[in-house]
Amino acid sequence: MDGDRAPLRELIELKKSFGALLLLDEAHAVGVIGPNGRGLAAAENLDEDVDVQMGTLSKALGTSGGYICGSRSLIEWLINQARSFIYSTAPPAGIAAAALAAVDFLASPEGEERKLLLWKRIRLMQELLPRNELNEKAGAANSAIFPWIVGNEQAALDLTSALQSEGFLVPAIRYPSVAKGAARLRITVTASHEEDQIRSLCQTIERLSDVPL
Repeated sequence: MDGDRAPLRELIELKKSFGALLLLDEAHAVGVIGPNGRGLAAAENLDEDVDVQMGTLSKALGTSGGYICGSRSLIEWLINQARSFIYSTAPPAGIAAAALAAVDFLASPEGEERKLLLWKRIRLMQELLPRNELNEKAGAANSAIFPWIVGNEQAALDLTSALQSEGFLVPAIRYPSVAKGAARLRITVTASHEEDQIRSLCQTIERLSDVPL
């Protein structure tokens, strides 16, 4: 929820100790982390130690659906035994083609350039996002997701509404997605955001957070 990175090396050590299988959800990492946006396992050179990688096509790849990468025997087992897959409708050909085009783009020099531009925007957000008592580490995010802790659920909704009235779409995340009393805004940075937009958002959050809601 907060864009944290899993302690992957430690999890792999546990996996090896207990003879377990490790499934890694790369939904927020693909397109953002690692060489050509290949994800956390690739970033830490641990692909060979992860048994199953899964993710979504609906975030950085810009389409819909999801994927699972694993051994041939695992994939065959899922095709024949996974009830939710068996009784689902296949994605339209256009969606599959768009997903393949997005993967090809990520693997290209242009895709890597887009990822580097994203990280330039992320670093700007790290620098400018204001700090307060609940957000002492507001700029410490190491992904494209930045949480802004509000606490009270209604206050988070009010802050989201106030931001929207000024032209910013920042969703409020509240119970049961997070613990009660730990409501937050969830800011997502993209390569398409201009520097001035990020500066303006941070200034607006600072101004509105000083006003009782």
